[in-house]
Amino acid sequence: MKAAGIDTRGRQMLELLSEGASARVVARKLGYSEGTTRVYLHNLYKQIGVRNKTEAVIWYLNRSRAQEPRPASPSLPAPAPGPQAVGPEVAKAMTLGDMALAEDLYTALGAMGSFLGPYGHVWEAGLRLKGEALDEKLLAKRAQSRLLWRALLKGDFAYGKLLHDEGLAEGMLQESASDAILVACLLLLGGYSSAYERLSAPLFLKRKGASAITARETALLRAVHGALESEAEVAALHDIAADNGRSPMLKQTALAALFHVYRIRRDADRARATASVVWADAESARQQLEAMGVRPLAREHALPRLVRTGAKETSGGRERATVTR
Repeated sequence: MKAAGIDTRGRQMLELLSEGASARVVARKLGYSEGTTRVYLHNLYKQIGVRNKTEAVIWYLNRSRAQEPRPASPSLPAPAPGPQAVGPEVAKAMTLGDMALAEDLYTALGAMGSFLGPYGHVWEAGLRLKGEALDEKLLAKRAQSRLLWRALLKGDFAYGKLLHDEGLAEGMLQESASDAILVACLLLLGGYSSAYERLSAPLFLKRKGASAITARETALLRAVHGALESEAEVAALHDIAADNGRSPMLKQTALAALFHVYRIRRDADRARATASVVWADAESARQQLEAMGVRPLAREHALPRLVRTGAKETSGGRERATVTR
C-alpha cells in the first residue's frame, strides 16, 4: 500500500469498501458529501489502476494479505519409521464452494450452469414438448439473456456497465424486463451506483405493460441494493434466495447475487454454502429434465466406433500389388 502512495483517507476508504460499505456509507462515516466522496473514489480507483469498487476491494485485500506477518517456518519433524499416513488436512479435497471462491460460479458449475438462468435446458425441453419451434428471433433473444446470466455467474460486472454506456441497457427496458433486471444486478454488484440509478428509475416507474417488472422483481433489486448497503439487510436477499415458491429464474438470480454479496463482504463460509445451494438447484433442474424424458449430460463410457477407411484402402492396395507380381 505504501508503494502505491495511498494516503490515510485512501486507506480508510478502501477499508470501508472491503467491509461492504457503499459510497453513501463511506461519505457518512468520513464526514464528506456524497458527491465529494465519489470524486475521491474515482481518483483513488485511477491511482491504484482499477475500474470499479469490486476491483478496488480485491486490490486492497490482496495487498492486505501480503503485508500480514508470516509465522516462522516450523522445523521439520523427525522422520517416522515406515510409510506415513496422509493427514486429513492434506487429503482434504477442494469443494465446489472453494472453487467458486477461487475462480467464479460459472467455472465451478461447469456444464451444470446451463440448467440455470433464463432460457435454460428446462425451458428448451418444455418448448419442444409443446411442438414449438425455436425461430431466429427467439434464439437471438435467448443468446442475449444467456450472456447476461453468464456474466452474473462469472462476476463480470463490467459487462453490465458496458451495456449501459453503449445505450443497450435502456433498450432492454422495452424488449425484456428480465434482462434489464440482470443488468441492474450487474451494475449494483459492480458498484456502478450512478448507472444503476439511471437504469432503475424507469424500471420502478413502469409498472404497466408486458415488459413491466413485477413486485417480486422490484423486491429483488431493492434486496440486493440493501444487502450491499448494510449487513443487517442481507436477510431480505437471503429470504428471496430461499423461497422455493418464487419463480426459478428469480430465485436463481437471488442466489447468484447472494453469493457475490457474501464474497464482497469477505464471508467465505456463507459464500461457499451459497455456491452449494446453486449447485443443488442445477441438479434439481437436471432431474426435472430426466422426468421429462430428456437425459442431459448422459454418461457414455465407451469411445465411438472408428471407421478405418485408410486401413481398407491400404489393404486393397496390397492385394493389387500381390496380383501384379
